[in-house]
Amino acid sequence: MMVSHPTSLLTGVLALLSPLTAHSFVIPPSENLQAFVGQAQTLNPSLESASIENEGFSRPSWFTSTLMARRLLALSPSGVISTTFPDSVPPSAHAPSDVAGISIGLREYIADCDGSLPSDLSHDDNGDPTILGLRIGTTFKNIAAGSNLSLQIDWWDHINEAGSVYPGLPPSLAALPRVTLFGYLDNLPSPLPDDAAAALEQCFLEPHPDAKVWLPGASYSPHASFWARLVVTHAYWIGGFGDVQQIGWINLTEWQGIRPHGSVAGVGDGRGWQDVRLPGEKP
Repeated sequence: MMVSHPTSLLTGVLALLSPLTAHSFVIPPSENLQAFVGQAQTLNPSLESASIENEGFSRPSWFTSTLMARRLLALSPSGVISTTFPDSVPPSAHAPSDVAGISIGLREYIADCDGSLPSDLSHDDNGDPTILGLRIGTTFKNIAAGSNLSLQIDWWDHINEAGSVYPGLPPSLAALPRVTLFGYLDNLPSPLPDDAAAALEQCFLEPHPDAKVWLPGASYSPHASFWARLVVTHAYWIGGFGDVQQIGWINLTEWQGIRPHGSVAGVGDGRGWQDVRLPGEKP
């Protein structure tokens, strides 16, 4: 049984709550703080962990965290793509001129479909998410104008299933994992070969059946669309609170080498992202 260290727990909670005093949040007196945070609890048993010396907490290894990040990508039907408006906003953009150079984050459909493509078009299922882009969309207009981009995905919609995953605290969104992927957009050939198009549509429409209306090349689509993938060059992981989860930059070789049911030779311990579970997932 993993038991939190009382001193570390109180210190961590004080650090977590102290900024709230400026917003009329009153921290309980020290003698009542233990009652406020509650008794120490065990971590979610679905998360494999490695011991942290002298702390009494446990934290997953970095490879386990990378497996969880790849699983998060595989299970995420959407994410927030951040781009930047061009330095000079053209009139055709129908946007205020003073948003020039400012970033904007918009939620877009994504899917982990690279593994469904034929080998000559696939990146070997290495964690580059598939995106269905609309040329009229602000996100894709900004990218076409030269904007860099990042994609943020999280597990926050699963707060009810996850429950309390941090020792001594009630359910907390901030304790749940998220990852930000940096890279560039790589447009897939248009039109795709029939076999590739059929495989990609089957994969993408499973989480997004409504997207059938605006698939690339659909004569009835209200907007011109295209298939692309985000080629991941960096990944930043926040597994939760840093005393019990990893926070930092993911090893890209490990990210790219993980598969659903294993990993390529020389990467990690051979496990795939199907071998881990995110907080609240059933075994």
